[in-house]
Amino acid sequence: MREGPPGGSSISERLAQLAEYENTWKTGTIPTGQRPSPDYSDAGGLFVNLDYDQSQLVIRRPASFFSGVPEKAWIVDLSQLPEQGGPELELLPSCSYAVDIAQDLLVLMVLPQDDEEYPDCYALSLSGDGETHPLAAYRNFYDGSILGLSNPQADIEIFGDLVGCTVVGMDICMSVYNWKTGAMVWCESESDEFDDEFEDMGEMEYHTRCHILDSTHVLKISKYDLTVYRTAARGGKTGTLVCDLKMPALGEGFEASYCASSIQRPPETPDCSPHFECDPSLTVLVMEYDVRHESSQQDSAWLVAVIPISTILAQVHGRRRKLSWKDWGARGARLVLVPYQTSYSASIRTLGSRVAVSVSDPSAAPGVDVAVLDVREGVKHAKDGSDAKREETLPFLILDRYTEEDTPIFEGPVEATMPYRMVRTRCDARVSVLCDGLCT
Repeated sequence: MREGPPGGSSISERLAQLAEYENTWKTGTIPTGQRPSPDYSDAGGLFVNLDYDQSQLVIRRPASFFSGVPEKAWIVDLSQLPEQGGPELELLPSCSYAVDIAQDLLVLMVLPQDDEEYPDCYALSLSGDGETHPLAAYRNFYDGSILGLSNPQADIEIFGDLVGCTVVGMDICMSVYNWKTGAMVWCESESDEFDDEFEDMGEMEYHTRCHILDSTHVLKISKYDLTVYRTAARGGKTGTLVCDLKMPALGEGFEASYCASSIQRPPETPDCSPHFECDPSLTVLVMEYDVRHESSQQDSAWLVAVIPISTILAQVHGRRRKLSWKDWGARGARLVLVPYQTSYSASIRTLGSRVAVSVSDPSAAPGVDVAVLDVREGVKHAKDGSDAKREETLPFLILDRYTEEDTPIFEGPVEATMPYRMVRTRCDARVSVLCDGLCT
């Protein structure tokens, strides 16, 4: 956490509230609230619902528990979109979107269902009910390709002046734009293989995404590889490869697939003066891998890598282009391993430096076992320096060093020693992460 902006409460009150928040980590009593309704999706400390019938985008920010952020709702009327330059209202169900309250920005991407049409991406004003954002040079700034898939998907993220787009069709098109100028500053595309079992559903065998690291660097995740690019100079598009970061080598017969990845920076609160707020410089990248053995299902595992963005950016000024996990990740990341269990179902939510792992077991008592990790420099390591290892009630492992005795999925011993702290709790349902608590 960092101190909030000037104004509002006194320093003594801020320190008292921060101490109460820190005490929840010591006592294991992180407070939990409820999301507005199941219709709302988690958007990094906010809850968002695009109501197609009412042509409204509803954004809700729950009140904080300790930091002094009040509850607030924004209702954006999108009924005039066609008159303002598009898109047509009947296309809203096929839209992907991202919001930035501090910049009054709604990025709305329309994914056509016709194989011969192109996606559109709009920079709109939240307060203007879908008008073109006054700082945007163009209403529609996307310059992508035809998708060629009946059920395309898209991930959108906003970082300052940049918008990152990953559009999945027959090919995977990744691009980063300056939404204010409309200029593309990085792009790349690749073909991916379909798994025969999921071909009819249009699901890719591997995960490929781009994420914005900072104002000049983009991360590309492709299968089990991470590559960092520097965005192009003015007028360019391709950017420059900076470094190739290797994940821990897998053992013989193992393959990682069906990955998901997420970066959730904490939302800014320009409308109020919180006592304290999440430090965005501590934000982590979370990657989830389904690691399977070609012939032994019981040796499979669900692998979660929690990597501070600062760990990745620390490599961009080095001389070496290709780095092994030992050289870049062993001291700067955490690995969470869920051994294969037929009854377990797990999910991940993240915000800033905190990651919530929700694990449910339908064969056990109702409810969800939740572990909340805070992964960053400066925190006291869990259990006074010992590993979260081999607890009968803990359905996953968080070790400083994985060996063959712990899991066969790695080629050899693997270290991951970034400091972290952890709280375990029991909730009625899977959780989302808020600024200073949880939400079910």
